Amino acid sequence: MIPSTDREWTLKEIRRALADLDKERFVKRSSYEDVAYLENAIHDLRDAERSLISEKEEELISQLRNAATILADHSRTIRANVAKMNRVAKVVDNIEGVVKRVVDVIQEFNRWH
Repeated sequence: MIPSTDREWTLKEIRRALADLDKERFVKRSSYEDVAYLENAIHDLRDAERSLISEKEEELISQLRNAATILADHSRTIRANVAKMNRVAKVVDNIEGVVKRVVDVIQEFNRWH
C-alpha cells in the first residue's frame, strides 16, 4: 500500500501499512534479509507516525490557544456588559428607593393634613 506521491501519508495509511508489514513479518519468514528489511521499514513507519502525531499535536495546541484567546475576549466583553447592566440596575434600585421615600412623605403629609 503506497499513498500517492503528491501528498504526505495520513496517520490511517501509516497504521494500515504497519499492520500489513507486521503480518508480512510474522507470516512469511523467508530469510534474515527479508525480516531485517521489514524491521527497518516498520521502524521508519513508526518514526513517520510519531512525527505526524507530533505535528498534529502542535497544530491542535495552536488551535486551542487561538480558541482560548477568543474565549478570553468574549469573557471580557461579557463582563463589561454585565458591569454596565449592573450599573443600570443599581440606578433603578436607587430610583425605586427615592420613589418609595417620596410616597412615604406624601402619605405622612396626608395623614397630618
